[in-house]
Amino acid sequence: MHDLRSWLQEVERLGSLKRVQGADANLEIGIITELNCRRKGPALLFDSIPGFPQGRRILTGTILDAARLGLTLGHRGVDSSEELVARLEGKLTEYDQASANFPPREVAHGPVFENQGFGNDINLLQFPAPKWHEHDGGNYIGTGCVVMTKDPDSGRVNIGCYRVMVQDEKSVTVQISSAHHGAINLKKYRDRNEPAPVAVSFGHHPIYLVIGGIGVPYRVSEYAYLGAMLGEPVPVVCGKVTGLPIPADSEFAIEGFCPPNQFRSEGPFGEFTGYYGSGEEQEPVLEVKAVYFRNDPINLGAPPGRPPHDYSYMYSLIRSVMVKESLVKDGVPDVRGVWFHEASGVNFFAVVSIKQRFPGHARQAAYLTAQCQAAAGHLGRYVVVVDDDIDPSNLADVIWAMSTRSNPEKDIDLLRNTYSSTLDPVYPKGARKFFGSRAVIDACRPYDWIEDFPRVAESSEAEKQKVLKKWQELFG
Repeated sequence: MHDLRSWLQEVERLGSLKRVQGADANLEIGIITELNCRRKGPALLFDSIPGFPQGRRILTGTILDAARLGLTLGHRGVDSSEELVARLEGKLTEYDQASANFPPREVAHGPVFENQGFGNDINLLQFPAPKWHEHDGGNYIGTGCVVMTKDPDSGRVNIGCYRVMVQDEKSVTVQISSAHHGAINLKKYRDRNEPAPVAVSFGHHPIYLVIGGIGVPYRVSEYAYLGAMLGEPVPVVCGKVTGLPIPADSEFAIEGFCPPNQFRSEGPFGEFTGYYGSGEEQEPVLEVKAVYFRNDPINLGAPPGRPPHDYSYMYSLIRSVMVKESLVKDGVPDVRGVWFHEASGVNFFAVVSIKQRFPGHARQAAYLTAQCQAAAGHLGRYVVVVDDDIDPSNLADVIWAMSTRSNPEKDIDLLRNTYSSTLDPVYPKGARKFFGSRAVIDACRPYDWIEDFPRVAESSEAEKQKVLKKWQELFG
């Protein structure tokens, strides 16, 4: 299921798609999307957007729940986050190992080539680019997009989810944080004083958002990793200007070059932390040399903002699976669950549940959760470790454990000089933010006297099930 339209057909069969006619690209689409994300609503397909040709559409809210994220990943009939996590456990490692067997498959033609424009025929202003948040610095045509860049040394193509702001009819700016592979590739071209080839797909199957959330290792091709997830090679077409591989089933794509020393103002933009993490900055200009699109193209929107936002659920679930796999690979025993909480902007508050087996087990799990590669390269703040009777995804359970099983003077440790970034809202604007800090909270029952810890005032699961069976008319 490579293409967005087949995905939409399945989502509509689930009753999880709603069409919206006449919403304005200036804030209305963004606000509707924001409110819909808060209620975990259906996917929204916007059409008849004022000021734009009929059929130039925008889709948001694609993967707000377990059922739609499961469908996106090829797991149909998923009813809960717990079920989806269980189905995915171990899969990410399998995809990594199998990726070498699924290089992308180059094809001569694809739906994305249905309409083609070059030179004077290019007018990006004919495609709706919302102003998503009230204080954004411009209109963003790319939020759920994927950007293809190339390493000039190795020729390796990287795919990353970065934001793209419209500048004029034939140019956009591409904002990429300096540590990301795409930014490194662009800098290598600048160092050579050469234009950098760049291609962008704006509409595609939502699995590309997942690829952006996984953070595929640099040694692995994102296309190959995606092929391993799908179980077959991804069909790509070569851009007619840059030669970069573009998803053949893309709805809408552009390609061109970033001149080595050309920058324009970009931002501010509401970020995944829930704040405007950075102001107006000078970002690389992409001079668009070709535009490709299907009839009635669909732009996949995935704007961040105050959580829950368009892709926070996906990040929460994928990050949780990745970190649990990392703990298991590192040999931490009896890890029962990991959950990165969506309400915190995903990365800022993580919980790991364990069955304690030895003194220090809780701290081992907590420190590795804070500093394993799957978590350390992202903004973080708090890691809480709890006993196996606590559901790490249930904040009520977690707060109860923190409040009743941790002793602040003994059970809170600080990690200093950890990774941070310019998006961390606790630092003043313009500060040189090279380091952050993280707190580890041991909310497990003290291991050295765990048998004497007060008994929980709750009936056993077996007794509860007997009563539920007898009194079904009360509980359904």
